[in-house]
Amino acid sequence: MKKRIDLLIVVLYFVFNLINTLFLTSTTLNQYIVSFDSSIASLVFSFIGNFAVLFLILFIGVLLIKKPKKILLFLTIVTLVLNIIIILLGYYTKSFKLAFSIHNFTIFKNPTGGFGVHVFFDWIYELFAYYRIISLLPFVILMILYSKYKNTFSEEKIHLSINKVIFTFTLIFTVQIISYNSYIISLDENWKNASDYAQYGCQYTGVYNYYFAEILLGMDSRSLIEEDIDTFKAYDMLSEYDKNQQSYINYIDGNTYSIYDDQTGILKDYNVFVIQLETSMSFYYNQSFNGIEVTPYINKLFKDSNCFYFNNVYSTVGIGTTSDAELAFFTGIIPTGDMTIAWEYANYDFDISSLGEYLDGYIKYSYNPTNEDFYYRNVLHNGLYKMDRFRGLESFLNLYPKDEYESKYLEHWISDKSILYWACENALDTLNNGKKSFSFIETISPHLPFPDMSESYDDFDNVDFGLNQLNYQLNNYLNQVRYNDKMFYDFLMDVTNPSSINYMENTVYIMYGDHSNLLSKNMYNDLYDKELSDLEYRKLSINVPLIIYEASGKLKDSLKDTNIDYVLNQVKAQRDIYRTVLNLLGYESKSYLFGVNVFSGEPSYSYDPKNYDIITDEFMYSKKTKEYIGNIDMDIVDYICEYRTRQDLYLNTLIYTSKKKTHYH
Repeated sequence: MKKRIDLLIVVLYFVFNLINTLFLTSTTLNQYIVSFDSSIASLVFSFIGNFAVLFLILFIGVLLIKKPKKILLFLTIVTLVLNIIIILLGYYTKSFKLAFSIHNFTIFKNPTGGFGVHVFFDWIYELFAYYRIISLLPFVILMILYSKYKNTFSEEKIHLSINKVIFTFTLIFTVQIISYNSYIISLDENWKNASDYAQYGCQYTGVYNYYFAEILLGMDSRSLIEEDIDTFKAYDMLSEYDKNQQSYINYIDGNTYSIYDDQTGILKDYNVFVIQLETSMSFYYNQSFNGIEVTPYINKLFKDSNCFYFNNVYSTVGIGTTSDAELAFFTGIIPTGDMTIAWEYANYDFDISSLGEYLDGYIKYSYNPTNEDFYYRNVLHNGLYKMDRFRGLESFLNLYPKDEYESKYLEHWISDKSILYWACENALDTLNNGKKSFSFIETISPHLPFPDMSESYDDFDNVDFGLNQLNYQLNNYLNQVRYNDKMFYDFLMDVTNPSSINYMENTVYIMYGDHSNLLSKNMYNDLYDKELSDLEYRKLSINVPLIIYEASGKLKDSLKDTNIDYVLNQVKAQRDIYRTVLNLLGYESKSYLFGVNVFSGEPSYSYDPKNYDIITDEFMYSKKTKEYIGNIDMDIVDYICEYRTRQDLYLNTLIYTSKKKTHYH
């Protein structure tokens, strides 16, 4: 009995910890990842890679501890540690839709701040509501077996000869190297993109072996820069995708377009007021759930012929989320997915052509409701995006001390209404001084993990959207959206009313969502009372709104009315807003342009930098799983994939071959 229990605990140590890795490699067990198709080779090499690391841990325990009883306790404790790591990595995949890599560690430079407590309690809730607690079962079972039979385990020391030790270590490391090299070869042959190498590694060399190699041995599997290609060559390789031309042919529809069109310069010298909306998505506009209209006020604004709602726009953010949306807006470039441009800018001395450098004669302010060093914005916005001044929480606190103006804050941050009127006040000062104003504002709510905000507002009215208690986050989210709907509408009506003291004459207002709310597929299944496919869920979760409102009618008059419905329903990406703003203001770019003017009718496309879902007007295609919906055209897929490869290469050569900064402030 004693030997069988000894053996059983050892066997279960291997079996349970091998099974637990599926929570990081299988979409079935983790809906927040898109796993690669498995092959016999990937299954074999991931198994032997994981087994080798687990055996290495066991063998080290035998060498250092020697006594079987203590070795079994050691394996039980190791299992607890591995189980907790699996759970934490699962939370990471929920937040960033990518497997964790040590090279993404800069993301943890950004504090959770006032939402940290909410995030912690949300994690505790998910342990049980979404059965994450199951990942702790291996430890629980081993602990029960150990506790029940510990008095029967031997305490005689195990002695191994030096030859056995050398042979065992050699065998283990050989297996690990073979497994890891098979992954590197397969990665190079099948997946040369900058992102998702960690997911590929977890599946093709094993979760434990991948992180053993990356974290403990410092091995870097990223295919960032090709040999003999510098920044200038990488930039030249993008020339065939450049739309900054008098005449060019769009690859998707084969028609000829120009950098000049009916909207070029139509809003020359207009003021610009941009609102980047936190976790704003398209699915709730013009929609009612349980008989309740989510956005009745903005829906009413859509009936104004001077308001344009583009309902088929897609977020292109990577792990930088909100910061990545900024990058797309200010530069017209889609991030690689696995880097946070803010912290790369902190470490490397590089530059990218951005909107701010073209706005001659404008006073350019940008605002964020959090700490000014959050995502390095206090340097990034002034340096890379060429804003005249970035303002955040510290500047606002100096003007409005929280103990005197508590109503202007949402928990620890500036409330959305307060930051909008703060930006409005500064813009009006600029206009009164005879200068043009450019304002870029980021909002803070609704914000993950979507706690109940009703106690934070005196006029907040919670409604029931008919969702069960497990979907409380979605219900809180929709309620916050509903609250913000009236606030944004009232603000726009105020600043576009000539009789208001806040009236901003000759101003175009641009509002767009930054990224997904990351809520689960099951929540949307309940909301729509149907089972969404994985592709439908992923498409819905990155579909963000773009709303452009220009009250004077000048923009409307430039459009061909017969085409406007078609244009508003076309697929667009966040990077298209960059070219649109330049075009409307009549500025000529000094660098390549890759997006389209959203009013032109020219077809565009989008892709998710993290899991590589490609979206056009005709189809959606998963590069990883080869699944698709719609009328697939593989020539267009290849064209988009090649663009992404070249753009990622350009960004990586630009950043990682630039001079490294010795420090940052």
